[in-house]
Amino acid sequence: MTGTSAFFLRREDLVPLLEELAETLEVVAPVLVEGEAAFATWRGGALALDDKNPLASPMEFFLPKKEVLFRYVQYSGRYTFSEDPPRARLIFGMRPCDLQALKVIDGIFGAELPDIPYAGRRRSTIIVALNCTSPGEGCFCRSMGSGPGAEGGYDLLLTDLGRGYLVEPGSPAGVYILRAHQRHFEEADPEDQREKERLLALAGEEIIKRGPSLNPEKIREAIDGVDWEEAGRRCLACGGCSLVCPVCHCFSVLDQGVPDGERLRCRDTCILSGFSRMTSGANPRPALGERLRHWYLDKFVYIPEKTGLFGCVGCGRCSRVCLGEVDRWSLFKEAAE
Repeated sequence: MTGTSAFFLRREDLVPLLEELAETLEVVAPVLVEGEAAFATWRGGALALDDKNPLASPMEFFLPKKEVLFRYVQYSGRYTFSEDPPRARLIFGMRPCDLQALKVIDGIFGAELPDIPYAGRRRSTIIVALNCTSPGEGCFCRSMGSGPGAEGGYDLLLTDLGRGYLVEPGSPAGVYILRAHQRHFEEADPEDQREKERLLALAGEEIIKRGPSLNPEKIREAIDGVDWEEAGRRCLACGGCSLVCPVCHCFSVLDQGVPDGERLRCRDTCILSGFSRMTSGANPRPALGERLRHWYLDKFVYIPEKTGLFGCVGCGRCSRVCLGEVDRWSLFKEAAE
């Protein structure tokens, strides 16, 4: 294997490669679960790479909806604590929008005082990203600067060229995989790189056809101009939008068990009334419309102020899961006009 920066993986070699990787790593990939694509531990079955981006993002493997932070045991008035070590894992098929979401979460949970459980899983995970050449109907990643092509943050980057995949390393771990499993790879032809650029340009044009690019400043103006009371009447307050969002990261912590037990961290959402309610019973955001407004402000004002990145990556999952009549696109359409 020479020092070339791009390689080619034949389509028929993909599964044998993953089988070899699965000998030492937990391989997570999109697979069909009850007929729907979902990120799950791959056990040698068919991959669901041709389906739309799974509704549940791979962020679940970095910030689980429910996790044990530590276990505690009390003996003679003294406590001892134990934690589960992170698992060595490879996530395959992560789309650019979810990769951008991971960068946002890095800026929150991996900042000056890193969150230890998150940091452990982050360090123990290899990311094999997949460029998005067939964006879904609700995707607007290009407007958020998160796709359709990935820009850094991966160990390996794949682009589906039809007959196989263009493979580009992005880290020493990615280079190691290429060298350790080099029998599956061949040097890429310059035409493969040009085909990648052509496919991504077409995907970007397809996204832009659905509406003009968004102006972040006008998004804030649109947030101030929305009738949030009316929007609150249409929202069912189910919290589904937050639970599928790869950037939403609100949580609650509780201890389960006395005197021995475990401390749990569970996903929560600011859409629900109980999240902001104080011990006294007072609630600074009692109305659902106020909580919806805060949800948007968090994504387009508060998170950018903290991380320099939008809290929305344009994956469109919130619209896909919404059971009410809250048109998530309407706000962005107003902002783009």
